[in-house]
Amino acid sequence: MTTVPELVGPRDPMVARAWRERQRAARRLADPARLPVVTALVTDGSERATAALLREAGLEVVGLLAPEPLESLAWAADIEAPRAYADLVALLSDDIEAVCIELAPPASDLIAQRAAEAGLHVLMVRAVTDDPAALRAVADVAEDADLAHVVAFDDRAWPAAWHVQESVPTLGRLTQMTVVGAPSGPLGRAEILDLTVRWCGDVLAVCADPEVMPARRLTETAPVTLALLTASGATVLVHEQMGGTLDEATFTLCGERGRIVVEGRRVRLADHDGVRTVWTPAPASDRPGLVEAAYDLVRAVELGDPAMVRGATVHDLLTVTRLRDAARRSRDSGGWVEL
Repeated sequence: MTTVPELVGPRDPMVARAWRERQRAARRLADPARLPVVTALVTDGSERATAALLREAGLEVVGLLAPEPLESLAWAADIEAPRAYADLVALLSDDIEAVCIELAPPASDLIAQRAAEAGLHVLMVRAVTDDPAALRAVADVAEDADLAHVVAFDDRAWPAAWHVQESVPTLGRLTQMTVVGAPSGPLGRAEILDLTVRWCGDVLAVCADPEVMPARRLTETAPVTLALLTASGATVLVHEQMGGTLDEATFTLCGERGRIVVEGRRVRLADHDGVRTVWTPAPASDRPGLVEAAYDLVRAVELGDPAMVRGATVHDLLTVTRLRDAARRSRDSGGWVEL
């Protein structure tokens, strides 16, 4: 029988802060595995598997906030959470340690900032923002209070991406990266930009103007939609397509001493010693970025050290947002945009 959740109203926020401090103290003295990270989910209902994935990573999902109180009750019952929140104030004043935000901006930006100010660890499911200033406040407040701020990027959970990141130094000075079949849209572009920074270094200039691209096409059917110049000296040429995914795109990185080609799980390295192929593991789930971010959050909370986050943080999302904004200005005004 499904238990009917309790609809929780606002409580004393100071009592909630005191509870969080006691929980931190207890975790320092106890076996961390015996104290799951107590979490609330803020969602628009677009995904129904999120709570199960969070629990798989070690989070204890005890409450849910939806856009309306009746939705909070219904969806909390669906995920077997004992509490549903009447509003954001009720969530922030509850006995929880972290909040997982599964909303689109601008709501996600506001809730992330309010959660950090209330002393909660923050996990953002969608790597997009409308308000960089709010996210900078999240990072500042969280770091001052030793709170984790984690953002789910799928490329951070892609084994092939980590393999390439470790192998890139063997190529010598990078000269070019090309991507055919990259995912389109704001989230897809965010993933490609995050990968570019990880593999090629800081980006110095961005172009989304078809008239001044360094190259118009990568293949007959793959026009270049985004170009980047990186601090390593490499030019990055990207073809984005609707429905594209990271594991179906083809990435080619060229350096002075060799070349790497990535196609899904297969990574091929060509250098003066010949061609070697490595098959990397498959992602652990259909939403690998969320699972990896949840594990990151658990690791940081259990060890009491936000620096233990291996994947992406709000700082990485801010970097990607700056590059996306530059691409938008290039498209609207023409030419390259320097950063």
